[in-house]
Amino acid sequence: MASGTQRVIVVGAGINGASTAFWLADKGVDVVLLEQGYPASGPTGSSSALTHAFYLEPELSILADRGIEQMLNLPDIAGGPSDYRRVGMLWVVGPEAQEEWIGAVERMNRGGINLELVDVDALAELAPMCDLEGVGIGVWEPDGGYADPSITTTTFANGAGARGAQVRLNTSAVRLLRDDAGNPGVELAYGERLFADQVVIAAGPWTRGLAATAGVDLPLAIERHPMAVLDTPGRAREVMPWSWCDDIAGNYGRPEGENVVLLGGWSGGGTGVRSEDAQRGREIQDPSAKFERVVDEEESAEIIDSFSIRFPAFADLPVRKGYADLYDMSPDDLPLIGELAGAPGIFVIAGSSGHGFKTGPAVGEAVADLLIEGSNALLEPFSPARFAVQ
Repeated sequence: MASGTQRVIVVGAGINGASTAFWLADKGVDVVLLEQGYPASGPTGSSSALTHAFYLEPELSILADRGIEQMLNLPDIAGGPSDYRRVGMLWVVGPEAQEEWIGAVERMNRGGINLELVDVDALAELAPMCDLEGVGIGVWEPDGGYADPSITTTTFANGAGARGAQVRLNTSAVRLLRDDAGNPGVELAYGERLFADQVVIAAGPWTRGLAATAGVDLPLAIERHPMAVLDTPGRAREVMPWSWCDDIAGNYGRPEGENVVLLGGWSGGGTGVRSEDAQRGREIQDPSAKFERVVDEEESAEIIDSFSIRFPAFADLPVRKGYADLYDMSPDDLPLIGELAGAPGIFVIAGSSGHGFKTGPAVGEAVADLLIEGSNALLEPFSPARFAVQ
């Protein structure tokens, strides 16, 4: 650009885009944040918003731990709340995988991440309501839990605005383009064109379509992800006192305040490694088209049944209507973060594959560093170049 000030356009005000805009503005960059709705109006707002640092992928562990730190301290960092609930996170894993998990916990402990290995006897004290048949070990994260995804994202977006960013809501970017000098930019739905030194696409399920307008086909799939909801008036923390993930049964859950418990199924992507036996979710071709957001009784029952061995009391609890939203998935369940080959100056944060909320604050910080300094070691494993994107 002609001016001496670096200018960046960020497309999408989910957690990744809002935090990227915040950290860029905090570092003095001229930022324009575009959002087709309002902050967290896409899949971020429907996220289960589980927070944990345990990952088999080292860089994800570091990003998630830093994300939790930011959410715990968001009033001081960005001037607004995250509504963080530090209820802890409890994992269980079978004997066949426990050595790998022990190694991962030891690695994270050496890096200063606070996790504890828990044997079956100690697990029985932490989870007296659970049947621990088939469990090898547990992992306890005292700093884990959940936050409010909409409040957290809005805090980052508002913080970006307070630091000088232009935050333009109800504004859709429909096409990537370049000016006569080769600077990247976007065309808005009503024809306005904006240009900058760099463009960051953090548009979740809409990222692939927008990248395609620059001639780049990202290897992303859009999957519908359902959640079941147990009705637990006044006793959610009694039913499930902490956030939970079961590597054996392939499920996770957490309390939501005191009145409901949220439950979902997973396939290993939550650790950064997908189970070999896992099946992909129901694929959605067009993220703007209508899809079934309500999870019916049959679909809820399938999710709840996966908890039946571990939490037998769930069978007697009433069930509310569940809900569903979209995940943008990469082939290896790890995000795509970095500059697009063949499209200089255009960067993506995409394919979060269910990791996006907890890592989002730190991903935004790291991407800001990448754009300003030209590199960031934490993001190197997530480069889109690993898929030889054309």
